[in-house]
Amino acid sequence: MNSLNKEYPFISVIIPTLNNEKDLIDCLDSLKKTVYIHKNLEIIVWDNGSSQKCKEKINHYLSRIQEESGIKNRLIESSENLGAHTSRDELFKRVNHEAQFILSIDDDVILPPNIFKGLLAVFDSDNKAGIVGPRTVYDDFPNETAHGAGFVNWWIGRYKDIDSGELEECDYVIGCCFLVKRDVINKLGGFDRDYYTSHGEIDFCLKAKKKGYKIIYQPSVIVKHKVEKGGTKSLERTYYIFRNKLFVIKKNAPIPQKYISLFLYFLFWLPKSILDSIIRNKSLNFQEIRIILKAILDGWLNKGGKRL
Repeated sequence: MNSLNKEYPFISVIIPTLNNEKDLIDCLDSLKKTVYIHKNLEIIVWDNGSSQKCKEKINHYLSRIQEESGIKNRLIESSENLGAHTSRDELFKRVNHEAQFILSIDDDVILPPNIFKGLLAVFDSDNKAGIVGPRTVYDDFPNETAHGAGFVNWWIGRYKDIDSGELEECDYVIGCCFLVKRDVINKLGGFDRDYYTSHGEIDFCLKAKKKGYKIIYQPSVIVKHKVEKGGTKSLERTYYIFRNKLFVIKKNAPIPQKYISLFLYFLFWLPKSILDSIIRNKSLNFQEIRIILKAILDGWLNKGGKRL
């Protein structure tokens, strides 16, 4: 490996998208402005069945990026919507063979110019680092942290983000933006496709920890995410959050914590979730409650992948 590759290793940037060309173009524009040797970058966009007009706009902008910055890129068109994490699993298989790191980002993320320097510095300082994530703030509220260092309490099956001001070793970093060492992907074999969307990055990070890699939160690198505070409340999102939380516990929790947290899940979290639905909707929303119950049943029966 020459000195150039040591200082500027080849990085593949992977981005799933679906009918969101406006945010994606803003994301790509921020990527174009990053401080890096652009010939050591590639961009791979996975399109999950966008309209023809949308794909034409994406292709046009990708051509401009290559002309203006020299960043090689390609658009892969899928005939079906594979979801966020199955798409990433497909993208992992298609990165350049020279790639030493993969930056996985959502199409509605705005990257800072120092994204690569700031995250790579963590790997340089700790050879056990496997996945590094930045501080994520709301695009509309840049002073408020959307996601920090993630931790799981296996005794009660609860996730918690800590908005730490220091470099923090943690259980997981959020999936909208993280840099992963190629070696981690090789050993894990990619994302678990049971998740389809939501919680897949938590499972990925937890499995990496079991392989001896560190998951590290780097708060000095800040990305903006174009999401609503508190997240969207669609029925589809509700289903995958409830089902996939069960998957995370069943697939990763150590014994006896697994059985204790599953017991508490059904004893307390299910009734609380139904009560929260009633309070939020100010009445019984039978459709939402049915989705919650279906999600929990499917999670218990290990019905993974796309279900809605």
